[in-house]
Amino acid sequence: MAAAPAETIVITGASSGIGRELAIQSAEPGKEIWLVGRNEARLAEVAGIVAERGAVPMVLRLDLSDTSAASEALQRHFPAEKRIDTVYLSAAVTLFGEVRDMLAEDWDLMYRTTLLSPVQWVHHFYSNMVARKNGRIVLVSSLAAYAGYPTATAYATMKAGMLGLYRSLVHEGKAHNVAIHIVSPGYVDTNIYKSAVFRKTSFERTMKQIESLGFPVLSAARTAEVILRSVRRGKAEFALPGYASLMTWLAPRAPILIDMVHARIIKRFRQNS
Repeated sequence: MAAAPAETIVITGASSGIGRELAIQSAEPGKEIWLVGRNEARLAEVAGIVAERGAVPMVLRLDLSDTSAASEALQRHFPAEKRIDTVYLSAAVTLFGEVRDMLAEDWDLMYRTTLLSPVQWVHHFYSNMVARKNGRIVLVSSLAAYAGYPTATAYATMKAGMLGLYRSLVHEGKAHNVAIHIVSPGYVDTNIYKSAVFRKTSFERTMKQIESLGFPVLSAARTAEVILRSVRRGKAEFALPGYASLMTWLAPRAPILIDMVHARIIKRFRQNS
């Protein structure tokens, strides 16, 4: 019988972006890493890199917006008796466009993928971790949870819901030795922009608008590096890079400064639409 892994990690959104980098940078001998995502070819690529680094990759192709399929997969692959040490929930989708131009199905997609899915996965793993009195869950959120984001309102709404989940659950988890973390990056160079839904705008216009704001865009690799280091150090709630950390602090204290940024976003969006 094969020896049990020293650590078992589950990562959603593992086929690209931050999730991909979290998987690669976490990989080392003694670890079993579950790679959850929709793109089978990209998951296979990540699995190969993880294996080269000495970890055991486990691939789970799954559309997280399908909560029925996700529920079945959670019960089958992660029953209560299977020890899961750390869960990184990084999968998300976004939408760019004004609320007046959104469709009802846009809200449904944002809700199921960017909020309901993390809630579903948190509930499953948290319950099992409580029973075992050990475990860690890391929510990958966004600066938009604190500051809002006009022209990406649905995304900001769902991430704000995730922030509410964290700020309540973190206190419940302490009594059971279950650590809850939330990280809120600013702009990160990932496929979330290419795969976004666009209403009366486009990928090219959106990227031009973001570039015009002047905020630095982090690489997914650097973002994952900071997340892993911060979690190891015990940071429970943090944002990155520096401007994002500053804006999370300013949002409740100096909203007029955030309003100025939002006014620029709206102006540039309407100029480019």
